[in-house]
Amino acid sequence: MRPFLVPVTLLLLAGVLWSQRWPFHSPVVVPPAAPAWASDPATVRHPTLRPDLKLASYTYRCSTCHNLFGPPPDSAPTARSPHGIVLKHGINARCLNCHHPTNRDAFVDDWGREIPYNEPYRVCAKCHGPVYRDWLHGAHGRTNGYWNTEMGPRERRRCVECHDPHQPPFPPMRVAPPPLTLRMGKQATQMERPEVRNPLQIYRQPAGERAAAERASGSVAPESETGKVK
Repeated sequence: MRPFLVPVTLLLLAGVLWSQRWPFHSPVVVPPAAPAWASDPATVRHPTLRPDLKLASYTYRCSTCHNLFGPPPDSAPTARSPHGIVLKHGINARCLNCHHPTNRDAFVDDWGREIPYNEPYRVCAKCHGPVYRDWLHGAHGRTNGYWNTEMGPRERRRCVECHDPHQPPFPPMRVAPPPLTLRMGKQATQMERPEVRNPLQIYRQPAGERAAAERASGSVAPESETGKVK
């Protein structure tokens, strides 16, 4: 009978499982659906990376106007400028700290040499050296595309595609929903939810019940043994 006992037992167990007399209830809750804007790969800003200014239906080069007049004495943006720029960049309050004094279609480095308009990260590196180093190595900023370049191109986004160069701090932004891990959610006590017990959650025991349990188990000495006066 022994050669037939094992297969018969397995067939009986398979029949019980197939009948689903004890259905399985997964303790893992359904994760919340992430909104589309939370996974949008587009950058916060979309600069043209060209020395252009659009007014009405016309597009002008920066040099179109700035070749006609020089910068103000303090080279700070004024309220009457057509750019509408409000400069809030710490102690960096002069336009010519970044813009070339004679060629307004370019930026300027620390030695007065021109920096192309589509390479603004070189301007940022003048003051933000450690951040620029992290950006070069991919630890700061954004990378779009593929980590495996054999599958597609990889592109490092420039500083001005996330930061406004005249007001670098980010404005208040909406926060994406957090990931729902196995132990997230309300860590309720068994007294609060006696009918539901999720093995993936940590259940706290009320302080009074915990102290009584410790005294009953002998892990905590009575007050008379600790030298305290009752």
